[in-house]
Amino acid sequence: MELPEYTVRLMGQNDEAQIQALFESDPDYFRLVQGAPPGPAEAKDLLNELPAGKESRDKFVYAFVDRDGVAAAVIDLLRSYPDDETWYLGLIFVAPTQRGIRLGTRVLDAICAHIRQQGGRALRLGVDHRNVRARALYERTGFHFIYERLRVHPNGFESIIDVLERTL
Repeated sequence: MELPEYTVRLMGQNDEAQIQALFESDPDYFRLVQGAPPGPAEAKDLLNELPAGKESRDKFVYAFVDRDGVAAAVIDLLRSYPDDETWYLGLIFVAPTQRGIRLGTRVLDAICAHIRQQGGRALRLGVDHRNVRARALYERTGFHFIYERLRVHPNGFESIIDVLERTL
């Protein structure tokens, strides 16, 4: 995956603090999608959570790091989920200071190019129904609605998730 002005790095357990700091830079996002600011284990959970039947070798957490060494965006990508030809984008999180410069669009394009190179044919994601800015981004970049589902967070907060997909 490439973006000319960023270094793309595969993140691991040693990067937990950097991811956590990025999440804590936008408590309003977490309040919107899970009803509370980011918890102290938000980054750890991102690095470790897997759906049933998937292995850690199928999960990739990447950071797009600027020239100053600061993570401008982080993504959570799962290979071959829910089927062999579809990949799942569990999260795309752009730092508040990096929004409004089309970074999200460029990251999505880079992800799609990467998945195509790996033989994938589609990218699927879920977006909280209240996150209208993200939904607009996804629609602008070719995603279409498939179905909606209810998500109940550990704190009891309920979200309607729109599942979207883009053919590559």
